[in-house]
Amino acid sequence: MLSWAVVTKMVILYAGSAVLFSSLFGCLMNVIIFSSFHMYRSQPCTFYLLIAALTRFTHLLMIGIPRGIAILFNVDLTLISLEWCKMRFYIVSTCFGLEMTFECLATIDRFLITSRKVYVRQLSNIKMAHRVTAGLIAVWLLQNIPYLIFVNISSNICAIYNDFWQLYSTYVNRWVLYTAVPLIVCIVFGILAHRNMRSLKRSRQLQKADRQLFYMIFGQIIATVLPVIPSAVFNVYSPSAISVNQAAERDSDYFAFNLLNVLCVLCYGQTPKSRDNRFCAQIRCRSKPSSLA
Repeated sequence: MLSWAVVTKMVILYAGSAVLFSSLFGCLMNVIIFSSFHMYRSQPCTFYLLIAALTRFTHLLMIGIPRGIAILFNVDLTLISLEWCKMRFYIVSTCFGLEMTFECLATIDRFLITSRKVYVRQLSNIKMAHRVTAGLIAVWLLQNIPYLIFVNISSNICAIYNDFWQLYSTYVNRWVLYTAVPLIVCIVFGILAHRNMRSLKRSRQLQKADRQLFYMIFGQIIATVLPVIPSAVFNVYSPSAISVNQAAERDSDYFAFNLLNVLCVLCYGQTPKSRDNRFCAQIRCRSKPSSLA
């Protein structure tokens, strides 16, 4: 009979590797496309999606390759260096928060540009997007500094060793900032953007691109929520920092954790990738209706 450890290695080797490298390739292609054309770089929505793709690529790279090496070769890189242990926690948490934030901003921009009020539409401009981006990156970098202080290595486990920050990381970061806030923002502003579109006097006032982007935004709600719910649920059941050297009686938990990781990467990397590819092929993000009167 196969042990849980062997099954875990097989899942990571075949399913995990395929999903990870496919997701990384998709993110990289989105970054290249969004950064290669001035039309995309000059529009707030596509600029936000560019930053989201960059942070998603970094996040997937930081969580996927080290864990794959740990499982397949029994070499946990986080135990080799305390600095790497701290930086991995810091970078992963920051990139995930930034990716969720800029996905939400892309949804908010759709609401702004479809508003019938001129001063609201004027809030959607690339200069404002640059300022907002710089400010939010600074906020996330500062907000996650405690990871560099409270993450440590003990008993061959790289984890948070501070009760307050452990609770904050679990319930505020994972449940509120990574799950509840993106869900609420995407749903609320997606509905508001839909209401703005329906309020136009003539449906033909909407360009085809605007209709397509509307459907994309609702797809974005799903793409935002799917990656975070499985891991958030499992984090309540079991600590997120599971070391390769844990006891054998937890092998089934270890398998479940890594299977959920693969599913999360599948949702996190593949769903936004296919959505952004349709976006690049069909529409410009800031195609204004001809008249909002």
